[in-house]
Amino acid sequence: MEQKYSILLAEDESLVLLGIKALLTQLGHLVAGEACTGKDAVSLCNSLNPDLLIMDIKMPVLDGIQALEQINSTRKFKMPCIFISAYSDDHLIERAKSAGVFNYLVKPVRLEDLRVALNITMQQYREYMQVVQERDQAKADLKNRKLIERAKGILMDNFDMKEKQAMEFMQKKARDSHKKLNVIAQGIIQMDEAIK
Repeated sequence: MEQKYSILLAEDESLVLLGIKALLTQLGHLVAGEACTGKDAVSLCNSLNPDLLIMDIKMPVLDGIQALEQINSTRKFKMPCIFISAYSDDHLIERAKSAGVFNYLVKPVRLEDLRVALNITMQQYREYMQVVQERDQAKADLKNRKLIERAKGILMDNFDMKEKQAMEFMQKKARDSHKKLNVIAQGIIQMDEAIK
């Protein structure tokens, strides 16, 4: 069974908006909000925090690409977005890709095309989130390793310890105080800086 999503729909042509809303409802999704300008799309996206954004590119005030750039500029994870447009020229597609769009449909939007685009977009979004989380974890791990190495160096220089002894000292301190090793390392570094 396909997962159902909360969707923000941004389209300035009311007939097209109603048509896409009907297709989404037919597919079992919830249209959480409707916007008819790019500015409204930004505001609603920030307040409603939907699972997904389906947005026209050519809209008043802000176009869809500018709106998506604004939305993504304040988020840790990009908003999964499907652009819909009557236009499919290369320049527009390049702008859409650089704004971080996950999919692109050319009007008129058909039910099956929309269903496939939703499934692919959300699968890509899940994969994208996993990559971002793994990247962030790798950065944190590297930062912690650097802290631990620096703290070991301080212990070796100031207390005439061998590398293994310095590491064992920190591990014991971490166990005894129920703190993580990087917290102990940070404390050693701060103490050394305070003494200096």
